[in-house]
Formats: sequence, structure tokens, C-alpha cells
Amino acid sequence: MPKLTRRQWNNILIFAVLILMFALYGIPQRLAQLKQSEQRLIPADSQLLSVAFSQNRLVQHSGRWYLQPAAGFTAAQIEQQALAWQYSILTPSAIVPSKDWVPIAQASVQLVGELSPLIWLLYPYEGGYLLQQVGHKALYAISPLQAQMLFLTEL
Repeated sequence: MPKLTRRQWNNILIFAVLILMFALYGIPQRLAQLKQSEQRLIPADSQLLSVAFSQNRLVQHSGRWYLQPAAGFTAAQIEQQALAWQYSILTPSAIVPSKDWVPIAQASVQLVGELSPLIWLLYPYEGGYLLQQVGHKALYAISPLQAQMLFLTEL
């Protein structure tokens, strides 16, 4: 190991402290930013209470999900729809919404402990679909399969 002068040792310590500060402060802060940028249909720390569509309503009762009125779907399909609303991650789209767009479906999502529901609108767009939360300008691209899963009673 080469002999270092006092000044060189000070420089090494300064760089070591800077690296340590970055590791303890910068990395966790960046991870938190990445986690926040992930957009879901409902916030990750929220619990889904019900989802109302134009003619049906998905509700949880005694730990099970039910579709009211019953529309001929199996319990597994209804459970999959509830899971899709709880855990779907959305992909932001660069498309700018137009005022003349008309949604083909609407869902009113009620969360536990929240007074007002989240309202999601579904628009058809070039072989796929776009989702928009009412009151927000952002659009999210979803596949036809995702749209079918989320709006099981609508499509």
C-alpha cells in the first residue's frame, strides 16, 4: 500500500463521507420516488369496498365478492374482476384527451373510509382502450383483455 500524505487521506475521507451520504440519503429517496410514480386504479394503501357500473355493482360481503344483480358470471370471474380493480398497474399514455370523446363505460369505485368515489371512464382508442380518472387529465392505455377484466359487465 502506498504511503499517503495527510492531505490525500483527508480527500479520501471526504469522498468516503460523500458516498456514504449518497447511499444513506439518495438511494432511499430515489426508490421512494419510483414507488410513488407507479399509478394504480386505487391507491396501494386503500381497500376496495365496491365498484358500480351502469347496470351492475361489484360488492364485498363477508369476505366474498358478489355482482348485484347476478349476471350469470361465476364466482371465480367475479373474484378476478375484484382483484383486477385492486392490483392493476396502469401505463401512462402520451395521448391528449379530446373534448368530443364519449366514454363507452364508467365505473364508480368506492374505497373504505372515503366519502366520495373515484370515477373511471373507459374510451376506445386504436385497437385498445384508454382509462381516465374524472378530474384528472392523464390517460392510461390498457389492453382489450384488461378492459374486459375490469368492465366485465360492460363489454
